[in-house]
Amino acid sequence: MRKTVLLAIIFLTLLGSSSGIWAGGGKDKQSNPQWAGIYSGVIPAADCPGIAVVAILNAGGTYKITYQYIDRGAELFTYTGTFTWDEKTKIITLNSRDLPPYYKVKGDSLIQLDLEGKEITGKLKGLYELRKVKTP
Repeated sequence: MRKTVLLAIIFLTLLGSSSGIWAGGGKDKQSNPQWAGIYSGVIPAADCPGIAVVAILNAGGTYKITYQYIDRGAELFTYTGTFTWDEKTKIITLNSRDLPPYYKVKGDSLIQLDLEGKEITGKLKGLYELRKVKTP
């Protein structure tokens, strides 16, 4: 299963990085915010080994998030839209009705928060973390 997860993450990362959706095109790297980049990981799922996730956050306030259920075929679920950034709390809020809306930036990680914008605790703590794999 680990090999399947790794292959899914690599595939989704390459898909995202080759799609040319970076806002600003040839802008200087210094002009991009610290949180801009590509994040990937595997989050828990109720009825399969997990969900491979790739999240692309663009400096211009747009995102692209792709989900692939592990061991469920190659179907990709892709969502795009805009988000807001709160510098004080380090929280990104997606403008979406289809996705969990809150994510916290911690170093090179993007942590999915619960539906109230709070960190997930208990047994699931730490399982909703996406790691940065590429910076614009």
